[in-house]
Amino acid sequence: MKYLLYLFLICSICNAQEFKNYTKVTAYRMANTDAIGPCNIFDYAKRLKRTGHYIQAMESFNDTLAYSLLQLKQEAQTWKKDTCTCGKASVGKTLVPNMFIVEVNNQKDTLFTTIDHKAIYSIAEKAQYTAPENRIQSIFTKDVADFFKRDFVSEIMAWKVDSISSKDITLQKKSFYGLNRKQFEKDIEFFHVVTTDTMYIDTGKPMQVKKQYSIDNIQFTFDEDSGKLSKATTNTYSNDHLPMNVLNIDGIKIGDSEEVLCSKYDNSTSLKYWDAPLSAITNYYTYEVNLTNGEGLIRYVVRNRIIREIEIQFSYPEKAEKKMAGKKKK
Repeated sequence: MKYLLYLFLICSICNAQEFKNYTKVTAYRMANTDAIGPCNIFDYAKRLKRTGHYIQAMESFNDTLAYSLLQLKQEAQTWKKDTCTCGKASVGKTLVPNMFIVEVNNQKDTLFTTIDHKAIYSIAEKAQYTAPENRIQSIFTKDVADFFKRDFVSEIMAWKVDSISSKDITLQKKSFYGLNRKQFEKDIEFFHVVTTDTMYIDTGKPMQVKKQYSIDNIQFTFDEDSGKLSKATTNTYSNDHLPMNVLNIDGIKIGDSEEVLCSKYDNSTSLKYWDAPLSAITNYYTYEVNLTNGEGLIRYVVRNRIIREIEIQFSYPEKAEKKMAGKKKK
């Protein structure tokens, strides 16, 4: 039975002329690991479910690569087999840091390789099949080979996102950083909708009440203590209902192409497909841009190469400094 899927996928080559053939390989690798934790990428993937600090990924649509990986998995049965227990709890370097998901039409298969692709690992058998020297790497296309050569540990450690001023965030050509609700409605625009979200404790008494204020497709939240604006979020909208008010961030707005971000922010966009679901790394991911002077963070959510959501979190570091200064005087 375990060979049936493999045979079916390989037979697809023969039938490729009869229907449209679709192949895709998603390659995953560990970028960072915990000192004590899983020794294989599979358990990290189950826990995290997204790319980022721990897991990096790329896609290839090369037919030859896809079928060669499937062939390797079958060929591995003839290689030297050794027991290799690699579970959720281990200490030291990850033993199985690489994973390939091969898709041929509507079928999928998964392949795991050990450090430097020296062996193919079987989770079910808790065993590794050691490959002849460079046998696995020999089938890699250049982009896949380059992906596994990258030093993601150093890249992530050295990664510094770009920054812009809070004054570059405007609505109706006016900056609104630091405004409270009344100031906002006086200087910018009256809120169209106010919603209340109440959280209750076990006794039934309200524990927390959050209010959200909206203008068209933009939602605003104000800090309960200071009263100042703490968050702004804008989502994609239908072309049939274009909003009159559009949030402008350094010339970027919702619905713009990802290329607009890439052309403006080299550093923030240097690591692609960040915080993407492992099942669809190129369809949903984020970029981040800081506000100068520790005044906040902008998070752009990209879907299908288009900016579909923008979330801005505002901070007021001068408030914290004043509190600390007051405590020292006391």
